[in-house]
Amino acid sequence: MKLGMEFWIDYAHSLKDHSKCEPMHGHTAKILIEIEGELKSGKTYQENMIMDFEDMKVICKEILEKLDHRNLNELFEFSTSENITKWIFDELSKRLPVCKVSFYEGKGKWCKIEK
Repeated sequence: MKLGMEFWIDYAHSLKDHSKCEPMHGHTAKILIEIEGELKSGKTYQENMIMDFEDMKVICKEILEKLDHRNLNELFEFSTSENITKWIFDELSKRLPVCKVSFYEGKGKWCKIEK
């Protein structure tokens, strides 16, 4: 079974030698995060969830805060959607049973990693 949540971040970046994206510019990114787990029946609400959405939200926000309203060139040598998505997936995987991260760089452009 899977659970998902949606988050938004704003960031600035530039891509050296890219014809359109070399000048510093910004994006608002939508990020969809999915976790996977077994549903265990039990006598408490906790035993009837993969994870409480509030707990998932706190962990995801802690990771995404490192990117929000930042110049991502300070964090990545090449701040491409692919590198950003991989970083989010890797960081979340340390704390959550993440199975998919979808990163939308504005409208109509995205990168997705699935386990």
